[in-house]
Amino acid sequence: MVRIPRPKRPLLGLLVLPLLLGLFPQAAAAASTSYTNVPVLMYHYIRVNPDPRDRTGFALSVTPAEFHAQMDYLARNHFNVIPLSQAVAAIRTHRALPPRPVVLTFDDGYADFYTTAVPEMRRYGFTATDYVVPNLIGRGSFMTWPQVIAADRLGFTIGAHTMNHVSLTAVPTWRALAEMSQSKQALQQMVGHPVIEFAYPYGSFSWYLADRARAMGFESAASTMPGAVHEPGELWWLHRQRVSGWTSLAAFAGLVGGPWPGAPVVTPAPVPSAPSRPRFKDYIRPAPALRK
Repeated sequence: MVRIPRPKRPLLGLLVLPLLLGLFPQAAAAASTSYTNVPVLMYHYIRVNPDPRDRTGFALSVTPAEFHAQMDYLARNHFNVIPLSQAVAAIRTHRALPPRPVVLTFDDGYADFYTTAVPEMRRYGFTATDYVVPNLIGRGSFMTWPQVIAADRLGFTIGAHTMNHVSLTAVPTWRALAEMSQSKQALQQMVGHPVIEFAYPYGSFSWYLADRARAMGFESAASTMPGAVHEPGELWWLHRQRVSGWTSLAAFAGLVGGPWPGAPVVTPAPVPSAPSRPRFKDYIRPAPALRK
């Protein structure tokens, strides 16, 4: 476990801050927009788990029927499924987002993203980011290069996820950096435009790797740390909400902050994009093996 030190706030500053915000409305407005609330959902497989004894596979799998119910829930309850790039811009600059914003992301580049998830999302006019692993493309259950390129041409975003899906904190630094930069280059060569989104395999990263992701030109780097409230400095360990085989529709509603399934549908009123900031744990830790 790597602890992240944070600067301590002087007691005097805590006592004087409310007074200053009252005297200077512009400072108060800036303070109220320090954080952006947008759930970034994390999926893996969209399939029926082929081996009932494989509990890890079950946890990583959302069935097509469940995925349909989740997408239908978002549509019926007037959620705005936005590109990750739009969410990142709002987090960075404190721009307003449409009511009930949500971002969909997928890890690993499985074939069922293209064959099952893409048609379902297109049915509702939704978009998503898929973080793919170049050296796994075309193997087993992963997408082929033509499918990756077709998804990109349909408006879905292709992000990088290292060359070989390695835990970046478990390999030498030189290899970790090569895995990151080479995956970016390989994908850019195939899709023909910059690849600016990255996700850490297994959610494993460090302060140094987050800094290097930024230096490589990634506008965000997704972690597996839970949470839906973001600040600009956290874009290179972006928090995401995991959707798994255990996620009921009611639990899904909780992840996106929506009404109870089956409740009367009400058009939401506009809400501020930056609510009060909840307190996050001040550390980064590698995810368990389950967090693929």
